[in-house]
Amino acid sequence: MWKSYFKIAFRNIWKHRTQSLVSIFGLAFAIACFVPALYWMKYETSYDAIYPNVYRVYAIDKQSGQVNKGLSKVYETTLRAQFPMIESSTVFINGEENCRTDRIPYIHLKMIYADSSFFQVFPQKFLLGNSLQPLPVLNNIVLTESCAIRLFGNIEQAMGQKIQNTIRTDMEPYTVTAIVKDPPADTNLPFQAIVNHGMLKSFNSIPAEAQWGMFLMDTYIRLNPQAHKDELIAQLPTLISQQGIQKDRELRILPIKDVRYQLDSETPFTMNFINLFVVSGVLLICTALFNFLSLNFSLFKLRVREIHLRMVNGASAKQLISQLMFELGCSVMLVLLASLYFVLVIRTPFASLLNIRIEVHSLLCLFAICSLALILIVGILSFFIFRNLIHFATLPISQRETIRHQSLIKKTAIVSQLAISITFIVATGVVTMQMHFINQKDLGFDRHGIIQLTGFQDYSGKVESALIDKLAAIPQIESITDASFKPQHHADPFTVMTDITWEGKNPQEKISFDCVLTDEHFAETFHLKMLQGSWWKEGQPKKIVLNEEAVRTMGLQDPIGKVIRMPSPSDGTSEEYEIAGVVNDFHMLSFRNHIRPNIFVPSPMQNNTLYIRVVQGEEWNVIEQVAKLLPTIDASLGDTSVTSIDNLYKQLNQSEQVGLKMFTLLAIVCLLISLIGIYALSVATAEQRQKEIAIRKILGALPSTILGTFVREYMLYVLIACVLAFPITFWGMNLWLQNYAYRINIPWYLWIGITISIIGLVLSTIWIQITKVANENPADVIKRN
Repeated sequence: MWKSYFKIAFRNIWKHRTQSLVSIFGLAFAIACFVPALYWMKYETSYDAIYPNVYRVYAIDKQSGQVNKGLSKVYETTLRAQFPMIESSTVFINGEENCRTDRIPYIHLKMIYADSSFFQVFPQKFLLGNSLQPLPVLNNIVLTESCAIRLFGNIEQAMGQKIQNTIRTDMEPYTVTAIVKDPPADTNLPFQAIVNHGMLKSFNSIPAEAQWGMFLMDTYIRLNPQAHKDELIAQLPTLISQQGIQKDRELRILPIKDVRYQLDSETPFTMNFINLFVVSGVLLICTALFNFLSLNFSLFKLRVREIHLRMVNGASAKQLISQLMFELGCSVMLVLLASLYFVLVIRTPFASLLNIRIEVHSLLCLFAICSLALILIVGILSFFIFRNLIHFATLPISQRETIRHQSLIKKTAIVSQLAISITFIVATGVVTMQMHFINQKDLGFDRHGIIQLTGFQDYSGKVESALIDKLAAIPQIESITDASFKPQHHADPFTVMTDITWEGKNPQEKISFDCVLTDEHFAETFHLKMLQGSWWKEGQPKKIVLNEEAVRTMGLQDPIGKVIRMPSPSDGTSEEYEIAGVVNDFHMLSFRNHIRPNIFVPSPMQNNTLYIRVVQGEEWNVIEQVAKLLPTIDASLGDTSVTSIDNLYKQLNQSEQVGLKMFTLLAIVCLLISLIGIYALSVATAEQRQKEIAIRKILGALPSTILGTFVREYMLYVLIACVLAFPITFWGMNLWLQNYAYRINIPWYLWIGITISIIGLVLSTIWIQITKVANENPADVIKRN
């Protein structure tokens, strides 16, 4: 019996292969878009999920408008004393070091400076060493498995070995005391080594009164299983004020799963963007699923006579429903096979696009869950529809002919699909226009011909000085500057200053300025315009330069020669600086931010970030030369990043570029599915109205009149879809544009152009079918009916 069902199913699929394949591949591609999106959301919301009972781990951070969210040891000590519900806690500092071993002359390590309390909050899987006290004394170091193998060949040989810091050679070497498994890619705490560093001890030994003003360390707590989190949340904001210190600050508790998107300001994507993409995938699946069911049920309805004959010959309703559900199940299986293939094919480009790691096992688990959900939904819907179809087949032909086809639901669904498609198209158009605006907007300096060289550490200054001398000998290089500036979304909290005073300042005002430490070649390298005065020269450590926004913020009419008082970048003591010049405003941050007031200060040390102005058009040639030159100067320059500053600004728009590609794909797929649905509706409508059209032609109606009727009907569908989609899309995209301080206004011609384009596509889809119906011989139609 099942073999017969199988043969009938594929015979009917082949008989109506165009409609069947269109519906199958439409739904398969929708699933292939949705499953990776769901995986992405799961990936981004499961950071640090490897730790046991991770739901009890929280970050403690400082808010109330402070730009630096770090804390110090005194905060942790006070929390432990005030809240017995805290099971364990730790403070640590993230850092990087250049190191060497007897075997390897240079390695750059990503480190966490902590003590053994770190492992109580974040338990690691130990391969070797004491898991209870892995860092018992200063300069003990715990390595990851991959780092130990890289440095010493295998983990057994790594135990007890020495690792020397190459930046501070006077420091004692680190001694390896334990080896742990590598942390996963989806963690907020990446590391290659964890060190019990003397710096941490010195910070913790500072008097408590002074520590209340230190904000260098990350603080995490683990609550005990019986803890009531709400009690901690209620008391935490006022904890500092209760100590009588720093009353302008508050603390907050943050689940570790939220750290990535609430504390990491440079995360390329927002959670809202990820959720939006998943919702878009759901809408796409709904659109494709409706078309799949609609096309298949329309084909099943053509077999009413066959069903009626089988019932006359003794087939039961249960048997017929089973057969029809089996046939539909065959189509569903084809959908799942095709979608599985698509999911596996797009896995690699999707992972590359988002810069994430996609595990095949987890992806297949999600696919299996989505497949079961699809089978369940299709099974439930098809059971009730097939039951009604069997009932319809049992009616006498005379009664069947009087039942009018109820197409309101189908038309409503078509309009909804068009509205969703239009939403994606408008979103794609707005993102494209905003990206074009950003790429074409003047940054305030000549971005072409500037190369950034960063990623090395040289506190002595010897390596950087040697590097600058070598670079200056390259003929295509025009100038070089060292600066603390890096293109990013938000200002570095360590460069933001508020303790700045000048003549005429309101003592009650607390204004933040971005302080850029640089040298005398900065304006020359970036081709900045000196609006007043001049840039300082070598040997003028007390001269500074302001940008236009800083002058406006200070309210200075004639700034040249004026004196301001601000903390010295060398030791933090308040000193006087003379304003030597004013430069034009330029974008140091992304276009999501307004230009901030900047103060350019002579740097007392080298910043280990160089900007190189080269001859126009020679960027890539110079980058290749520099890349070859770096290892010959010093081994520590092997990890140096060399890239054009134009690329750095483009990378700031990574989420928008990815979003543009994704929404373009969704818009195309959703529109194709909608057009397929419209085509199916036009076929069904034409078949239903054959007799009506024939009679109208006999009564004198012209083919053009009949064509006009169809055209008006489908134009109405498009206009209704536009009326539904445009207000929602306008609101949503305007909300998205608010993320940018510099943005476009959505132009009126975008709406008109999309409306006309959709009407043209819809009419092109149905034109052959409605032309055929309008020109058909009415006598032939009457005979057939």
